[in-house]
Amino acid sequence: MIEHRGIIQRVEDGKAIVAMETAGCSSCGQGSSCGIGKMASGRPATLLTLPVSGDLKAGDFVLIGLPESKLTFSALLGYLFPAFAMIFGAWLGAALDGSDGATALGAIAGFLAALSIARVVIGLVPGLMPAPQLIPISKQSPAFPKEYHHD
Repeated sequence: MIEHRGIIQRVEDGKAIVAMETAGCSSCGQGSSCGIGKMASGRPATLLTLPVSGDLKAGDFVLIGLPESKLTFSALLGYLFPAFAMIFGAWLGAALDGSDGATALGAIAGFLAALSIARVVIGLVPGLMPAPQLIPISKQSPAFPKEYHHD
């Protein structure tokens, strides 16, 4: 489970508005050499709207968790599948016509077809995309930055 800290800003209609830290996850041990962490540092908190259950309320600290197994499959479907489809489309265009234009059109067609297929598959297969979960943590968290305390 990949987890990221946040604080609930408000709860309305069964949904929680959660401010999430944007300083990078630091879970992989890369620390200051992480490109994502460098891009995220100094940016305002990211707000997420997530379904809430239980007795969570504004001001509660939570962890936003994503199951790693579903995240890995989603990454394969969203990144690797279109890349391979683009390569296959380019090969097919080159094999059928042999010109650079056909190769380029084949690559574009393969990429767009893969994106369309991925979108249909995600819509048809329930639970395929990872759904973030709110995990309550202690109300007093010294590791959480003070700029998230809103009154």
